[in-house]
Amino acid sequence: MNENLKVSFYLKREKREQKNAADDNPAYPIVGKIIIGRSIAQFSTKLKVEERLWHVKSGRAIGKSHTAIELNRAINKINLLIHSHYSEILKRTGKVSALEVKNAFQGIASTQKTLLVLFEEMMRDFHSRIGIDRAYSTYIQHEVFHREMKQFLREKYHVRDIPLNELDLPFIEAFVHWLQVSRRMNLRTVRARVTMLNKTALLAMRRNLITHPPFGDFHTDKPEVQDRSLTAAELDRLISTPLQFATQGFVRDMFVFSTLG
Repeated sequence: MNENLKVSFYLKREKREQKNAADDNPAYPIVGKIIIGRSIAQFSTKLKVEERLWHVKSGRAIGKSHTAIELNRAINKINLLIHSHYSEILKRTGKVSALEVKNAFQGIASTQKTLLVLFEEMMRDFHSRIGIDRAYSTYIQHEVFHREMKQFLREKYHVRDIPLNELDLPFIEAFVHWLQVSRRMNLRTVRARVTMLNKTALLAMRRNLITHPPFGDFHTDKPEVQDRSLTAAELDRLISTPLQFATQGFVRDMFVFSTLG
């Protein structure tokens, strides 16, 4: 559960020796501070105010002058934007840090992607190519993986999504364990899910959303392959078994012919 957001504003006062003696009422920069739990981030508001107009406790200008009213309106707008970014990130990922909110406010994180957001882009691209060079049956597997990953993130980490830069070896190990234990999947299906997750990570690398392979040389155990070849006795029984329809005989003959060589 993410802690509540706190936003405050204060003056960045210059040192006494740096003050201009000719200016009795200098205007100081207003700095903002974002606090979420133990994470803290400071940012410039690009606003200034004279110290005599500033109320430290409220973090606002005092008085009803045009300057004070316009300044407080600008501060309140910044405060509203920060809360909006906080709510958006929290809704999307289930957790948020002060730095993430600051970056979103300053436009730095506008291109940041999360795992499910990127995978949903892959799904849309895949769907647009169905009937051209992609099959609908394979697209269904993407939908299944999407549902399973959402469930895994919710049950394991209590979040709706996860930033791509948080993908690492413990994450995929936890995902594989969840598939095998909670979902009771066989090794073949688990390998298919890991392959799809790895495709997403490789796309993130190609787009420079992450800088290194997050899963290293991780690999799952190969499933045992059973020998399903017919024995000589089974092949003789297939040949000698009476069949009701001519089409069945034709299919059998074609199969037997394919085994010769």
